[in-house]
Amino acid sequence: MQTTKVARVRGVNDTLPSTYQIDRQIKSTLRGNFESYGYRPIDVPLIEYTELYLKKSGEDIISRLYDFVYRNRRLCLRPEFTASVVRAYLDNFQKAPLPVRFYYSGPVFRYEQPQKERYRQFTQMGIELIGATGAIADAEVIGMACQGLDRLGLTEYQTFIGHVGVIHNFLDHLELDTRLRSFLLTQMETLRTEGREVVENRLSEIYPAFKKKSSIEQEVDTNFTTKRITEILQNLEESEARIAIFELLESMNIGLTSTRTPEEIVDRLLIKIKHENQSQELNQALDFMTELCQLKGEPTAVFKEVEKLFSVYGVDGYGLTQIEEILQNLAAFNIDKNRISLDLGISRGLQYYTGMVFEIYDSKLGLERKLCGGGRYDDLVISLGGKAETPATGFSYMMEELRKELLERANISLNDYQFVEVLIVGISSRCYGYSIEIAEKLRKLGLRVETDVMGRDVESNIEYANQQNIPFVIILNSAQKEGSKVLLQNLSSGERKNLALEEVVNLVRSRATISR
Repeated sequence: MQTTKVARVRGVNDTLPSTYQIDRQIKSTLRGNFESYGYRPIDVPLIEYTELYLKKSGEDIISRLYDFVYRNRRLCLRPEFTASVVRAYLDNFQKAPLPVRFYYSGPVFRYEQPQKERYRQFTQMGIELIGATGAIADAEVIGMACQGLDRLGLTEYQTFIGHVGVIHNFLDHLELDTRLRSFLLTQMETLRTEGREVVENRLSEIYPAFKKKSSIEQEVDTNFTTKRITEILQNLEESEARIAIFELLESMNIGLTSTRTPEEIVDRLLIKIKHENQSQELNQALDFMTELCQLKGEPTAVFKEVEKLFSVYGVDGYGLTQIEEILQNLAAFNIDKNRISLDLGISRGLQYYTGMVFEIYDSKLGLERKLCGGGRYDDLVISLGGKAETPATGFSYMMEELRKELLERANISLNDYQFVEVLIVGISSRCYGYSIEIAEKLRKLGLRVETDVMGRDVESNIEYANQQNIPFVIILNSAQKEGSKVLLQNLSSGERKNLALEEVVNLVRSRATISR
């Protein structure tokens, strides 16, 4: 009967034994780093209510959610860890003394367009520091991220630090509509990589008033009177505009009858008029963002340039003082200052960031390989139902990228790992029980031991051991069971020795190239 092969789902990968072993080594090293700072492990469900991510994740994440309804419940696969960890904090730790330190590891899911080096399931490992504010906490997070890479032997990286408070502060000053403001915050990276025209086209899709009118449209305006009145009201102070509307209505003997009070109706009208056309403010925002995205490099030089930019746009220095304090505190972590750059165009694409943000890249491949990213999110706890405002900061590593980095930079090969140290072979089927007995003793002594379950002869088993990168073979003869020694063959040299089990363990361990 012919059957149809079921294919792997597009955009996800199998993790094969050799790759799994490298991942395990990376996780073990990073886990040791996290725990040395006092962070405790936590795990959260793969499935959450979609609402958890709709509140603060931003369009970049929301548009790629694995989102579904099951038995009248709207659920999704987690696209990242931070919101889930904060939800777990709210459920279990709100009464705990602050700060609370967690670390996590596991798969996340985003509906990416499948392409080279970009998958729909990938692994994150990171930390959340909940309850601590200020430069000291942010420096701990950045310093720990850098030290984790150093512990892995990955030293060719560059850390870029920014502060989303800079752009937040400027957009607040423009008093943009909330939806437009949120949109712009997610477009910083697009503005840098794809250009202003792409952002303008996307903006026109969600805000048609931003589209430039043709010359004919500019000459012909069927609502000239209405437009003129709107412009007049837009240019008045709010109190003046309110008085003007009431006087106009009174002069025309028009009364306002509704379930709302006349004051409420006029206030709503003023809000609508004020946001009737924000194209001027949007262009000003895009001008500022375009220049801000270019401020990237050595901290001292960037500080000088950003001060000039702020002076041109009449913006205060919000965010810069915090970055300076973070840089000062990072010096205590012995982080090489040549690996630290400023990048005020970083936004990270997540709506919940409120302050410091940072990303770490391979210093040679740059944007092609991001190793780590994180930042401060002081509003997320309260947004998800917390009893009090609680500052927080954190980061996550991109584990698949770390694996690639290790394979390329640290001279690690997938063939370096020996999963089995010793293969035990009997010269006949009558030796099977004896093989199990010896294998169990060696396992208790700490070796990784495999026994022949295929009934092969000795030569075939030696061939198999070479193929599987097993360095030693024990050959047993049940007829010689009375002795306390076994025959051990070193497959790399071909040497054979009769040894006691303790001697076997010592020899295997002394010559092993295994990274446990």
